[in-house]
Amino acid sequence: MGKFPFAMAVALMMVTGAHPAQDPKVESVQVDKAPVTDGKGDDEAWAAAKALEVRAKRVMPPNLDAATTVSIRSVHTGTHVYFLIRWKDETKDDVAHKPWAWDAAKNAYVEGPEREDMFSIGFEQTGTFDADMLSGVEAAWDVWHWKATRTNPQGYAMDRSHRYTRAKPEGKAKEFKAKDGSTIWIARPEDAGDTVEKKRAAPGSKEGDRVPQYLPGTPTGSAADVRAKGIWADGWWTLELERKLDTGNADDTKFDLKRAYKFAVGPHDRTGDMDKASGVLELTFRGR
Repeated sequence: MGKFPFAMAVALMMVTGAHPAQDPKVESVQVDKAPVTDGKGDDEAWAAAKALEVRAKRVMPPNLDAATTVSIRSVHTGTHVYFLIRWKDETKDDVAHKPWAWDAAKNAYVEGPEREDMFSIGFEQTGTFDADMLSGVEAAWDVWHWKATRTNPQGYAMDRSHRYTRAKPEGKAKEFKAKDGSTIWIARPEDAGDTVEKKRAAPGSKEGDRVPQYLPGTPTGSAADVRAKGIWADGWWTLELERKLDTGNADDTKFDLKRAYKFAVGPHDRTGDMDKASGVLELTFRGR
């Protein structure tokens, strides 16, 4: 099994240590007029919601315990839930992500060093949500990945599941050793429908010094459930997300206003701090 491959590190946004005695809570307040998901965060609806500030920390070397403060607000209507999230990031990285760079010596394209900013938010779906992907607990999470280059221009977040099973599942999955020594399989399928991003193989001949590896897609079906828009200004990202409370899709968490939901968030600068995470939080709903 060895070292986690980088692609799987994306999923490790929520590896955490000991849980606090009580999970910090975000209270989603019901509003009459929904905010516009434009990344500005200036709608009147947000004034009704109290912000929760959490410290998302690195739990792996290097820079162990380095942290980013994340502010989270939530409101809802009778049909949709909305999130307003802000976090500090000194650099705006949204121009390219792993572009194909021409290497004259090799007479071929190689993957360039550029990396985008990203934000992850994951909710309990089935099983116990303890925010540790290597706990060995069988569960499924509903995870939204907002990506500054690959999804933000289209106005979406990538909607996918994280599934943890003892037995090898069908389809693409990777095997890992859980903290209790058992084997756990981790699958991260995108939701059903057309994807929000398209990966392009390196061209066989030179088309330019740098060409995109990822092209914008138009999501459909369950893959188009999460609308999202982020704006960077003065060293801060402001991100707004929205989704139906009940999408009717089996691969999504159905939000019942009468109960609470465990969740966690992770801000990623140039997708480099993939293990920076909040730990377990709790989402509750309040009427007018």
